[in-house]
Amino acid sequence: MQFHHRGVVLGLGFASMFVAVDAASAADFDYRCEDGTALTATFSPPSPEGSTAQLVFADGRTLVLPQVVSADGGRYQKDDVEFWIKGKGAMLTVAGKLTNCTTAD
Repeated sequence: MQFHHRGVVLGLGFASMFVAVDAASAADFDYRCEDGTALTATFSPPSPEGSTAQLVFADGRTLVLPQVVSADGGRYQKDDVEFWIKGKGAMLTVAGKLTNCTTAD
């Protein structure tokens, strides 16, 4: 997968997009995936309780994934769903099926 780096990645895998986000707000990004999946991801700001990514799919399904440790990028996972972001690229894995996604935001 090809990633496009847009900024500094913060420690513990916090995504670079949080650099410009106010601590009291969340950031929304629209993603389109190679398999046709469309989703909006809302990333909570870093906090001691842990960050999350809320994924809202085009069909209305919503999942909230807690952030997990990552050496690079931001990785969010719950059960059989993983959303791993870096720059404008992402990998979405659902039930073992992986697709690459990108955002223009």
